[in-house]
Amino acid sequence: MKEYIKKNKKGLILVSIGLFLLIFSLVMNKNLTKEDLKVSTISYNTDAEVPESKRLLSEDELLDIYINSNIDTFNFYSSMFQLDNSVLVNKIREDYQTLDLLNTDNLDKTILFYIEQLEENNSDLFDNKLNVSNPSKDYMVALIKYFTDIYDNVDFSIAAAIAQIESGYTSQHMLNKNNIFGGMSNGGLIKYKNIEYGIYRYIKLLSEGYFGKGLITVEDIGRVYNPTYNENGQKIAKPSWVNNVTIAMENYIETEDDVNIETLMNLKAEQ
Repeated sequence: MKEYIKKNKKGLILVSIGLFLLIFSLVMNKNLTKEDLKVSTISYNTDAEVPESKRLLSEDELLDIYINSNIDTFNFYSSMFQLDNSVLVNKIREDYQTLDLLNTDNLDKTILFYIEQLEENNSDLFDNKLNVSNPSKDYMVALIKYFTDIYDNVDFSIAAAIAQIESGYTSQHMLNKNNIFGGMSNGGLIKYKNIEYGIYRYIKLLSEGYFGKGLITVEDIGRVYNPTYNENGQKIAKPSWVNNVTIAMENYIETEDDVNIETLMNLKAEQ
């Protein structure tokens, strides 16, 4: 044994150094941060078996990760707009740079704006067939909360209270048209293709047509939404409507829990 060590002393030293370097590199790799793991990989030289360099993920790879991590959101919106999900994802892949998708700080608004432009310019991609469901009140209120979190100039309690006064969340006549807020056109209720789309349009209407124009109180909104005239001929909100909405608001002021896509999916599955 001693003779073997003497003859192979140099080789054994080299092996020992190699093992030390290998162990050292493994220990050092354990100190990589989670961020390092997300955005880089280690490439190895098969001869040396030690780290050579870090490779940053390509933009295409980052896009894949982004889409996969938000796939439930894309599924929700493709279903709401009645657009095939694979078509939506492929379109997003084509246009993600124009959208600056990887840098957006509000995915919902970015995607909603994009799909609406797509719907306007490529209407043949969308199915506008009426789909009537039997949504629960909890689901409809959660949808209102979700969309008022996106269009955050809209007061959730006012939006939910108006829907309660107009439809009670139970009017079959209104639910058959996926319209819970009493929106009218050409003398009749506006028809929406599904309940998610109908509530989205309701909140967007409040955001752009009321709150966005400075009509932020029940009285201000009612002057346009449910008007009448006082004894002096001035246009005012119908007092009984204002009173009913104000009382109904108390049911929603304490609703502060965040609503996300997972919450909506779970509530919808319970129906």
